[in-house]
Amino acid sequence: MTSSERIAKKIADAAIRRAVGLSVTLDGLPDSIRGAAEKAVEELATSLVSLDDRGILRCSLCGKGPFTRKGLYLHIKRVHMDLVVSMAKKLFEEKIWSAKAEITLRT
Repeated sequence: MTSSERIAKKIADAAIRRAVGLSVTLDGLPDSIRGAAEKAVEELATSLVSLDDRGILRCSLCGKGPFTRKGLYLHIKRVHMDLVVSMAKKLFEEKIWSAKAEITLRT
């Protein structure tokens, strides 16, 4: 497993946890990329879960539900993890390139 795949998996898991309201940690990531990873987690988390009219949790990827927080976390991990990891990898790369471009413009 490459380092980018490992980072993408960590971001994907954190995004799923954030989306369902569980505690989130990005321990083990270098400080140099933590900011980009946190932005990717926030953006990805908003696309994973939806609430219906009654406040019931549903999977935004397939529409299944209702779920408890833990149930939705397990559903997304078991059914959609490959998709979420690829989404996380793409988002993280975008955030890294954005940060790099920002730094380049400042100098």
